[in-house]
Amino acid sequence: MYRRIVVPVDSSALSRRALEYALELCKGTGAELTVVYINPIIPSWYGGSIPERCFTLLEAIGTEESLNNLLSDLDVKSLSISKKTAAGNPVTLIIGMAKEEKANLIVMGSRGFNWLTGLLLGSVSQWVIKYAPCPVLIVK
Repeated sequence: MYRRIVVPVDSSALSRRALEYALELCKGTGAELTVVYINPIIPSWYGGSIPERCFTLLEAIGTEESLNNLLSDLDVKSLSISKKTAAGNPVTLIIGMAKEEKANLIVMGSRGFNWLTGLLLGSVSQWVIKYAPCPVLIVK
């Protein structure tokens, strides 16, 4: 059935719920899981974005730690999980990761990224559903 599942996460509760759901799917199917922690970058026209070199340093420090914290209290020992971090447009990153990983399922929260990102970029889940190379399971 499912061989590779991609789960984009951030620090939201819905994102964590999607991850928990994906973990249960992996336990039941033996699928490999790729967890991608995404930091959206607010467009510079919104009032200035963080310079790229500064953001790269901040991302390296905070994002990896956030991903490890998210996974630390979940039962993941028996599963095949790869962890990745990324910064940029969430839709582009999720679709790109699904293609790169040859995923046959994306599991994500219906709302995750903060309200400001949603306002500026639109609903991430709607865009992913529209352009994903594989089925998308939305967890709410």
